[in-house]
Amino acid sequence: MSQTASELKHWLAPYRVGLCFSVLAGSLATLMLLLQCWWLAWCCGQLLAGEELSLTDASWFILSWLARAGLLALKDLQAMRVSQQARQHLQQQLFSQLELAGPRRALVGNDGEISTLVLEQVDALDPYLSRYWPQLWLVVLTPLLIAIAAACYSPFAAFLLLLTAPLIPLFMILLGKKAAEESQRQIQALGLLGGRFLEFLRGFAQIKLLAAEDQVIRQLDHASAEYRRRSMKVLQKAFLSGAVLELLSALAIAFVALYLGLGLLGELPWAKQQVPVAYPSALFILLLAPEFYAPLRQLGSDYHAKAQAVAAWQSLQPLLQLPVQQGGTQTAPPEIQTLRFATPAFYSAPQRPARLAPLRLEIAPGQRVALMGHSGSGKSSVLELLLAYEPVLSQHIQLGAQNLATLELNSWRQQLLYLPQQSQWRAGSLRQNLFGDHYSALQLQHALAQSQSLEFVQQLPQGLDFEVGEAGLGLSGGQLQRLAYARALLKPARYWLLDEPFSMLSKPQQRQLQQQLNTLSQGCTLLLATHQLDGLDWLDRVCYFVAGELRWQGTVAQARQQHWYRKLELEPEYAQA
Repeated sequence: MSQTASELKHWLAPYRVGLCFSVLAGSLATLMLLLQCWWLAWCCGQLLAGEELSLTDASWFILSWLARAGLLALKDLQAMRVSQQARQHLQQQLFSQLELAGPRRALVGNDGEISTLVLEQVDALDPYLSRYWPQLWLVVLTPLLIAIAAACYSPFAAFLLLLTAPLIPLFMILLGKKAAEESQRQIQALGLLGGRFLEFLRGFAQIKLLAAEDQVIRQLDHASAEYRRRSMKVLQKAFLSGAVLELLSALAIAFVALYLGLGLLGELPWAKQQVPVAYPSALFILLLAPEFYAPLRQLGSDYHAKAQAVAAWQSLQPLLQLPVQQGGTQTAPPEIQTLRFATPAFYSAPQRPARLAPLRLEIAPGQRVALMGHSGSGKSSVLELLLAYEPVLSQHIQLGAQNLATLELNSWRQQLLYLPQQSQWRAGSLRQNLFGDHYSALQLQHALAQSQSLEFVQQLPQGLDFEVGEAGLGLSGGQLQRLAYARALLKPARYWLLDEPFSMLSKPQQRQLQQQLNTLSQGCTLLLATHQLDGLDWLDRVCYFVAGELRWQGTVAQARQQHWYRKLELEPEYAQA
């Protein structure tokens, strides 16, 4: 936890200058407070002595009060401005990290958990930035200024203030440790709730089809109940801390008031019939006593903000420290190059089996290759390696004479056409999901026709303006697959990476699109992950994978004669929907 707190302070370093302005405004507000209390005590002393007050005397008091209010407002506004700036920069850093991580973000958690991190946990840093950090300095400066002012009239009263002050931070630390533990548990419960809710939305159609709504709702109820329980525990610790600090500060103020009151009555045991502190001075000190403990009480109330911030920062570390591919400065060559794989084993996560064994593979320019094998054999992993998201493995892939890790990532990925098994669809119109604003109506119509999507799109209500839900809710799997293919065809590319692009279509539809793919992919390097070779006789080569290892290479005709192909073709799990 101490290391996390140190990392949080290091992240805060560029914003300390702005927060120091907030501390300066708070310190000036304390000086205005001293002036305000002094004028109020002086005016009361004048009235007690039977003197009349002038308008000038009252105006000084009003001006000091207004100046203090303005400085306190400036302190809060400056702290909030710096907090907003820091959190915006952090969110931009997290979004950039997610963009560079690509599919590697799954190492941190599912999309629901990541959304909670980027939104909820970044906002959880706000109380620490806008309240706790400035208060950490004001808790020293404000009591010190007040103690110096009180010592000018009564050193013993100042001694009483300073003697009782350490009790509040002591109890604050003791109670803050418990609050930190509960905050960490609350963050974990929130991540679990966010992840489950997102998965529920994505799989709503399947859940409804399986009539499993009651079971899912029970799981969500359990997760939300756990989050409520954790939240109440955090609030319980915060309220307990506030109550203890208020009690301690009230007792300390009572000691100072007792000393000053007995002194004014001349009843102090060591100063009988003496008044050690005159009435105006005693009133001045008594007015300052609550303000002496106010920063300490406020820091105690805000101490749980530090515990919450440390817990939030700790939860962000897996994403911030995720190794990502930064890319180089060399522009990807415009001509199609030979692809050479000489990669070590590919592990998706520590302590998990390798997704790919060490791979040695060379693909000539313009060659069209089928990647075959059982589910989980490593076909998709080969395609993912070419996306250059793996910082270590990209160093072992050559594009012609250049290393993939040395290429500028955008220039390389612009040459790729990547179509995964499960394409991403967001809630919105089909036009938005197809990036229709970037293409003309003729280009959209041509791509839809090539993917056999034009007919059913024209039959939809509103056509391309038809609204789909999250993950394409409202359309069938086959329709979404054809639309994903249409979206891919809109992008000019030299390297085509297709992962089971037609698996949800009927046999006649597959044959038509495969023959069309033969025409469209000529002159491009094509890697096609597939389970069958019907209609794919035009491919140049077949690579067969077993448990992440490349076991066999040959032509399509040779592959059809292999025992593994006949077994793969007959397995029911690969029957088309």
